[in-house]
Amino acid sequence: MEERWPWEAEESLEAPDPFAHQRHEESIKERLPRVVKLLPVQGTVMGSSSPHQTGDIVCYDILKRAPVYDLTSHFSDIEPHAPARGAHRHISAPTLFCLNGRGWEINDGKTYSFGTYDMLVVPPFTIHQHGGDEDAGCQIFVPQSRLFSLMGLTKREQIKFGDNPTFPRGTEPLRDEQEKLIGYRIKKGVLGIKDDLDVMLGADQKTERVFRARKEAISWERSVENTYDRYLKLFHDESVFCNNVTHVIAYEEQSWEWCRQGRLKWFTHPEINSAARRVWLYMQEISPGSRSGRHRHMTEEQVLVIQGRGYDVHDGKRWDWETGDLVSIPAMAEHQHFNVDADHPALLLSSMPSVGVGLGLGGIEQLEDAPEYSDTGSVESSGKDG
Repeated sequence: MEERWPWEAEESLEAPDPFAHQRHEESIKERLPRVVKLLPVQGTVMGSSSPHQTGDIVCYDILKRAPVYDLTSHFSDIEPHAPARGAHRHISAPTLFCLNGRGWEINDGKTYSFGTYDMLVVPPFTIHQHGGDEDAGCQIFVPQSRLFSLMGLTKREQIKFGDNPTFPRGTEPLRDEQEKLIGYRIKKGVLGIKDDLDVMLGADQKTERVFRARKEAISWERSVENTYDRYLKLFHDESVFCNNVTHVIAYEEQSWEWCRQGRLKWFTHPEINSAARRVWLYMQEISPGSRSGRHRHMTEEQVLVIQGRGYDVHDGKRWDWETGDLVSIPAMAEHQHFNVDADHPALLLSSMPSVGVGLGLGGIEQLEDAPEYSDTGSVESSGKDG
């Protein structure tokens, strides 16, 4: 009898006891660490990039390294004079955060420059490629959401391989009669596939038609006469917006805000004029020896420690962190950040799924204010700028 994968079994279509599955997942989550070291970069078809830090962007590989369902991340480390990276496109709009150095991003043929702590936004359906300055290089961190996989919209296309591609284990490059690289073949048995699978460069015709239509729609000129018309108009509005919105959110152009959670600088959230609709992204600075506010929210969160050392408390349990660590905060967990360095501030970069806002689950419950924030809603007289 042919062996079947668990998801191929007919009885797997409906769990006999969903509460048992829920309890099983909760037990897995409780065993997973909240703080992990970043997986190092490796060769890929695009260039030098890390694996996804808390499981692949698609939904079949979750609860492997951290107790989060929606969020994952990866980073690209582009050395000075590195070979040119590849180009690809997908449906979602990624946020690319420059951790250090400087570089460039090409979106549909147009070049944008960025520097340390700038954020780049690639609108949906856009062919994009990035690289570092020839002399300085750069490191780019990419927080990501699995939401598009959940909706069946993970579609990605490789347009160009990097100049020195490394193909995944269990694959082999494909070349045409002129020895030009045109794709690669995933061999039978890899990832459980039963026949060889060819991954070709370029777009298939259906995807090309869909993507082009959504990028080339012009402004809606007719009146909106009914509910259905609203969404016909939205098709045009989305295209016009993404074709005109900024692609770089510059660090220097975003202000620091003192709030009940502490000192924050926002790069994207649902009210910011940006094509980055998958995640909230903000930076937090915690003064030497101080702490953030304490809060909780329905959606999960991931925090990259850009600099500093300290610890988090999640639902009463302590998790130590230092520069370069990735902190994963599960949904609905009460949490707070503490800086244990008495001489230097800690700098954190937080990402959260933005979908909670659209679902009516975007509100934040504040349980304790940051010590620098007074009861009257202003910064205490400690000499800090607002």
